[in-house]
Order: sequence, then structure tokens, then C-alpha cells
Amino acid sequence: MKRSQRRYRRQSAAGNQKEFEKQTGEEQLDTLERLIEEARALTYEAVYSHHRDFLSIQLYGHDPLNEVATLNDKYDIARTSASDSLSSEDIERLDMVGRALRAVVRLARAHASLKEVDDQILNGDVAVAASSIAEATTLLLELEDDVPRLIDVEPLEILQSQNVKKRAALKSELDYLMDQMYRVNGSSDVYELTVSYCIMSNYDDVPYENPVTLSDLFFALTELGMDKEKADTLISLLNDRWLAPLLRNPHDSLSVSRTKLFATMSIGAFTTSNSNSKQETMSLQVAAMSRPDMEQHCATLREKWEIVLEFVRDDIFHEVNVEEDHADLFAYMGGQLWTTLWPLVREELLVPLVPADIDDISDTQCMAPLMELEEVWLNTGLITAESMFVRDSIRSLLQTYVSKRRYDLLTTVATILASEDSNTVTVGGDGPVIDLLCEYSSGGKKEEKGSQKAAKGFTMSEDDEGGSLAFMRCSISVQAQTLVEFARETIEFTQTGDEKTAALYFHAVRDAFTLYRCLVPCRWATELLVDPKRAFVMHNDCEFICHHLSTLGYRLRDHWPPTLKASATFVDLIAAYRALARSSLTPMLNRVRDQITQALGSWTEPHWLSSKLENVDLDIGALAGESAEDLDNAENNLTVACGTIGQISHVSSAHLSRDMHLKVLGILCDVVIAHVAKRLKETKTVSDTAARELIRLIGPVLSLEDRFTSTAMNGRKAPVAKFSQEWDCLQTEICRLNSISAQHTLEDVEVFTRTNL
Repeated sequence: MKRSQRRYRRQSAAGNQKEFEKQTGEEQLDTLERLIEEARALTYEAVYSHHRDFLSIQLYGHDPLNEVATLNDKYDIARTSASDSLSSEDIERLDMVGRALRAVVRLARAHASLKEVDDQILNGDVAVAASSIAEATTLLLELEDDVPRLIDVEPLEILQSQNVKKRAALKSELDYLMDQMYRVNGSSDVYELTVSYCIMSNYDDVPYENPVTLSDLFFALTELGMDKEKADTLISLLNDRWLAPLLRNPHDSLSVSRTKLFATMSIGAFTTSNSNSKQETMSLQVAAMSRPDMEQHCATLREKWEIVLEFVRDDIFHEVNVEEDHADLFAYMGGQLWTTLWPLVREELLVPLVPADIDDISDTQCMAPLMELEEVWLNTGLITAESMFVRDSIRSLLQTYVSKRRYDLLTTVATILASEDSNTVTVGGDGPVIDLLCEYSSGGKKEEKGSQKAAKGFTMSEDDEGGSLAFMRCSISVQAQTLVEFARETIEFTQTGDEKTAALYFHAVRDAFTLYRCLVPCRWATELLVDPKRAFVMHNDCEFICHHLSTLGYRLRDHWPPTLKASATFVDLIAAYRALARSSLTPMLNRVRDQITQALGSWTEPHWLSSKLENVDLDIGALAGESAEDLDNAENNLTVACGTIGQISHVSSAHLSRDMHLKVLGILCDVVIAHVAKRLKETKTVSDTAARELIRLIGPVLSLEDRFTSTAMNGRKAPVAKFSQEWDCLQTEICRLNSISAQHTLEDVEVFTRTNL
């Protein structure tokens, strides 16, 4: 544009402003409304022309912001004179004009920001492009409240769509720049991170007018909210490939080289994968190191970490003032690096250095190498004094000691529970384990050894082995016994006066019981379905644990800290173990019940027996032909089914408690007894011969009563009907058959007597 044209526009604008000042208040309002409407139409046309239909080729690329901005001066003039010359209605009208003007200005500014983004990206001005998109996004969000009262929906939607497209284009460009500026090459042994300080061209090899620097990249990422996302990628890379491997093996080769355009950091560049010294170093356990070895280990690690952290500060943030320009991003990256790495430092270095004896807790000299290691992070500015985890852990070394003890104890318990040891031990009754409530009455007084006095509120029966408070004699696994012994020993440590320490030990015991429910059912999943012994032992384990959960900590409760005493309990775990006990038995018992039902054969068929008894030779009083053979097969079926029950009974009597053994026996016997009782009930009328034949036929079922032999000291038989729901039905049918047979025998005696007389 020529100078004369620019001078003419300035003079014209000045002249228009002078004429506007001479107008009255109402005339100024009319003029503003007319000019705002024209500016709104001009802005719409510019948006449509640039982004959609090209309605006016002369306006393509035209920026209406200059024309719109001149209206602000006129509005300020009208606002200044409003209090003197305008009525209240005109003042409200002026406020509406102001809101309309601000809406048009926002729309024009958003359009001006977005239309330059493509050229800015192409020229390498990614920071400016990100700032333009961020400004446009803010303006478009503010305009949503002005639609459709002050701004039409269509131009706003066009700019919103363009904003999404421009943002996506810039994000793609930033992803490319991130990959080019931070390149990683390597294999399983050698990794190399190259940081390029600037990028000269885009992914199409088109040179940038302004090369992109690291500072430009960070600014653009921050403006678009992508800075932490990209920082997390670098954090993961540095931890996985440099910091963590150096912690485990600080003797790995580490080198850094720098030029004017880039810097490179490599690890393992001068080592081979089959190096014996490397393998020996990797296998070295920190816990087995002496103090001089530990000091040397931490000193070497400190030197290597210092190189890596300086590379982060000086090269990853090259020529970036991390204290001002991108302080938040630098602090975030340092904090996340240390926070992510801290659990490994704690596990590999801090915990092994904790003294094994609690009396040596006060000696913190062994922690000095770790404190020096943490100071490297503090000196580089990557962490602050509030993030010094090593210092805080040393200050609470007692809790760290308890945490280590808790970790070691739970690791030992998990190893034992996951073992394949299938040995069992007998507990309860006269077994080696005596429960607390057997030793103490409900009033808390210890009973004399051998005393048969029952605890207050409880009764003792002749069949109760050791009293109603004792655990019934049965077999449990070695794993369950070890778990309970661990719980009883560990709960003793909760007597400490320190509340946090007592809570850690308390939760260690709870976690141990949780480990059993997590590991053991999975470990023996197949055996629980097919092996009755394993199912019975698993059931006993759960009952044994439930028994101890109800009494655990009984003696120590008065010595617990107030907070722990008010809320700590193990009773809430009992329900889960009761459910586990049921689930360990149910699948196996269902499988055995199905086997028994299948073995019964024809006994499961309705009216089978009554149809066979109809084929009777009345002259000789015996079953004839095919019916006799079928009844022989039926007797064999009963023998097989009862034999299966006998096998399970043999295993259950050896491992289950007396009551549980009888319950399992009753459940299995009911399968046979129910079908036999139904078939007998279907035989409405039978002869005396058939009655005696039926009693002989079900002999194997009647012999099941002998298996309900009490294991109590008095040697009596257990009441079968108490454990078998179908036993009374069977006895009813047996009595009916016996009465038929007895009546016929009495008639024979009378006939014989009369004949002889």
C-alpha cells in the first residue's frame, strides 16, 4: 500500500471520529448500531470467503479486525458522554451495543488467529502457531454464550471446525519434532539417546524459514497441554533404559558426547552381552554387601546418575531457563523421575540396609551413602526438599524396619502357601495345637491344667472332645498350621507403644490370611475337584483358621494402642473363610453324588421294582426268569454304590472331624437311601416271599448304618436319622416289609400246630 493511501485512511478515520464527537447521544447510538452491523456482516463475509465459499475474492485473506477495532474508540466516546445526555433506556441500549461489539471483536480476532496458522507451521513458527490456536480456542469458548443472540451459529461453527483441524495439524507437526529432537536407538545391550538442539526442515524435507528450537517445542507443547504427555514418554525412557539399569549395575559403561547441534548419551556401548564381570555384578545382591562395598556401590551409582541428570538439565532442556521459562515442566519431569524410581531405590538399596536387629535402629550411619545419592537430585534442581524420600524414610526408620519385616514375613508365608507340600498334621482334641479359649475362661482367668470345668456361659457334653470351646480333632495342611503359627507370633509385636508400628504388624497378619485365600485355592484347583482328601483338608484348613480368627489377639487387646484397640478385628474375615470352606467341599461332593447316582442304575427309574415283583411264580413263591436276573443286577448296583460311599467314608473318617465326617456320610447315603425308599414305597402289595427277598436285596444299604459309628469316648453309635434325612423313610418301608414277613411266619406256625395236634 502506498504512503498516500495509508495517510488518507488515517486522515479519514480522524475526520470520522471528529464528526462522531459532534453528534448527540442518540445519534451516536444509531451510528454505532449501524457500524457494528456492518462490521458483523464484514466479519461473516471474511470467514465465509476464507474458509468456505469464497463469496468475494477481494476479501480472501482480508482481516476485518482493523475495521472492527476502530469501533472501540467510538464506543468509548459514547460511553463517556452517556451519563450526561442519555436516558436510562438509552444507557441500556448502549450496554447492548457494547456486548454486540465485544462479540464481533472476538469473532474477528478468532478468525485473524486461525487464518495464519498454516503459514506459521510451514515457516517453523510452531510457538506462534500454538499461541494463536490457544487464543482462538479461548475466544470461541467465550462466543458460545453469545449464540444466537449476538452472533450467528454458522460462522462460529466454521471457526470451531477450523480450530480443530489446525490443532490436529500442529499436533502432528509437534509429534514429528518430538521424534526428531529425541531419537532413541539401541538393542538389548546398547541404548543411545540423541538430542537435536534444532530442526531445519519438516517431514517433507521442506526447509523451515525459522528453525525450530527446543524452547519453541516446549512452549508449543505447553500451550496445547501436551507437555506432560510428552514428558511422561521421556521419563519412562530414562527410567527404563538408564536410571534403573544403572541402579542395579552401576558399572555399566555410560558416555555423553556433545556438538553444537546435538548431544548423545549412550549406555552399555563398551560392554558385551557375554561379559563375565557384568554377569557377576548383575547377580550381586545388595543385601549381602558389606558396608565398604555398599559405600563403593552408592559412590559409583552417584557418579553415573549425576551424568544422566546433568544431561537432562543441560541437553534435554538445552538453552532453556528452567527456573523461569519452563520451571513447571522441569519440576514435573524431575519429580516424576524420582517418584517413579523411588520404589526401586527403596527395595534395592534402602530396605536391605535396614538393621536386622531392632536395637540397631538408632545407628543411621549406614544410610549416609543413600543420603548422598539423593543430594545429587537436589543439587541438579530436579527435586525439592519436600521430595527427599530417603531422608523422610530414615527419619521414620522404625516404620521402615517394620515394613521390611512385614515384607519378609509375607514373602515367606507366600512361598510356603505356594509350595507343593501335601503333608498334613492332626490338630484339635488331643492334637498339638491348643486354642487360647481352651486355656482361658470367658472371664479371662486361666484354667488349671486337666480341669474339666467348663468356661462360664458354655456347656460340655460327653461327646465333646476337649469342651465346646476346643477345636474338633481333624487333619489340616502344614501350610495352614504355619499360617496360624505366623499369625500368633506376629500379633505379639502389636504390643509396642508405637501406633503406626502396631498397625503395620496387625495388617501384616490380615494380609497373610488374605494370601491364603488368594494362593491356595488356585494352587489346588484341580485336586479339590477330584481328590477327596485334598477337599477335606482344605475344608479343615478354613475351619481351623476361622476358629483362630475368632480368638486371635484376645490376650493382647488390652495392650494395643487406643486407635488399634478401637477398630482392629479379625472377625470380619470369618465369613469369607466359611464360604471358602463350603466351596472347597461342594464340587467334590456333587461329583461323588453323580457317581453314586450313575452306579445305582435301574434304582433311579420310577416303578422299576414294582414291575419286576409282578413276575412271581405263585405256586413256588419265587421270582422267575428275567426278573430274578434283573434283581441280581440291582443288588450288584447297590453294592457298587455303597462301596463308593465306603471309600469316601474311609478318607473322611481319617481327616474330617467327627461331626463333619458324619454330615458328609449322611449327604452321600441319602442319595442311595432316597432312591431305595421310593422304589420300596412303590411296591404297594407284596407276598411274604417277595418281602423277604426285598429285605435281602437292600442288605448293602442297611449295612450303611454300621458306618455311623461314634468316635466318642463312650463308643456309642451316632443317631443315623440326625445326619441322614431319608433314613426314617427307609425304616418305615423296612418295618412294613418285616410285618408282612412276620405275619406269614405266624400263620405257618399255627398251621403246623394244628396239623400235629
